This record gives sequence, structure tokens and C-alpha cells, in this order.
Amino acid sequence: MEGRGKRPADNSKESEEEETGKADVNEEDFHLKILKDICCELLSNMLQELTKENMLEGLHQGHLNEQTCSCAFQNLLPLYFASVESFLEVLREADQTLADNLEKRFPNLKV
Repeated sequence: MEGRGKRPADNSKESEEEETGKADVNEEDFHLKILKDICCELLSNMLQELTKENMLEGLHQGHLNEQTCSCAFQNLLPLYFASVESFLEVLREADQTLADNLEKRFPNLKV
């Protein structure tokens, strides 16, 4: 009987730990969302400032490619549509093929 008396206390401790763990995960998710939002805002501002020369350099160095642009677009659209559209216009001057491929992947971006 002594063992039975201690069981509920152990269960309540486990229950408290689970709730604390869930709260930590929710708080972490919240902070990650804030970080993502800040990064998207920064990226959208940077995309609007890129020049053809910047794009050519990024393409030459391998920093800009279809995979990285697609990943950025997936996170920026639809909230930062104007920034992506502006980026795509300049990209078209630097690399017509890449711009066309991105438009195919994101048909709502037809410029």
C-alpha cells in the first residue's frame, strides 16, 4: 500500500514535467517564428537593393542558383511579393534562363 500512495505523486511530477516540456517547445516555436520573420524581412530588403552587377557576382560565385532562389521564394511569398518581383526583374537582366525557370516554379510571378 505504501507504493500505491507514492504513485500519484510520481505521476503528477511526470505530468508537470511534460507540461513544462510542452511549454518550452511552444516558446521555442514562437521564438523561431519571430527569428524567421526577421530574417524574411531582412532578405526582402536585401533583394530590393541588389543590382545586376551584384547578381552577376552572386551567380559567378555560386551563391545564387535555382535551389537557393526557390528556397528564398518559398519563405518570402506571398507576404513579400513586391521584393521577389523586383529581384526577379533584375535577375532577368543577369540570367534570363534562371529567371524563366523560377517563373515556371512560381507561376504567379509572371513579370
